[in-house]
Amino acid sequence: MKVKILLILMCSILFLQNCAPTLKIKAVPSQEQKIGYQETITYQKKHFVSLAPYPELEVAKDKTMFMLGIKNCGKEPINISNDNISVIFEDKSKKGASKEIIVQSFDDFMNDLKKEFFNYEKKYINSVLENITVEASSSNSNSVEVKLDDLKNGIKEIREHNQMIQEWLQKFVMKPQSILPGNTFNGIVVCDTRDMNSKAEGIFQVAVSIDDEVYKFTFKRGLLNSKQ
Repeated sequence: MKVKILLILMCSILFLQNCAPTLKIKAVPSQEQKIGYQETITYQKKHFVSLAPYPELEVAKDKTMFMLGIKNCGKEPINISNDNISVIFEDKSKKGASKEIIVQSFDDFMNDLKKEFFNYEKKYINSVLENITVEASSSNSNSVEVKLDDLKNGIKEIREHNQMIQEWLQKFVMKPQSILPGNTFNGIVVCDTRDMNSKAEGIFQVAVSIDDEVYKFTFKRGLLNSKQ
């Protein structure tokens, strides 16, 4: 029951957020690039490379994510990892100011995610125990026992949900790998933007280096109303 109430509260918060102006990431393609579904920029040189803002997840909201797609159009395997990608953010409020953004490794991202899940579970447990303590003085022992059982079930559901998210992300967050000729790779690139102002508007400049070629992508981060 506690978990259901918590989920309803979370949905209400999300609804209110959707009604307010929010930061969006929009593609800014060059003349030699094309823009497709959901702000996807495609770029064809020796290889075919695409990049798109990844929809915000219910977790890791302090990270900025992009979906990277690569098709090896050459005759040799190509290796891809975080070392092939660089990200710069140019802050609109600070003229001429630019900041290098760290592209997180798979292991670093998953470790951060585990910490986030642990803190979320801890806050949930403390909140429920506080309510139980307040009500214990006016409730009988059976009522407290029922609430403790609800807490146990709530923790179990939260852990199962978090495990499901981790298993899903493990399949899609980018890891170092080799792409064979004719094969395609798709993976989530995680940018560590925790120390960046959450309301900062500006430009993301993303560069993907493959076979001595650099594929550059530009995305604008700005405050847009959801009705736009």
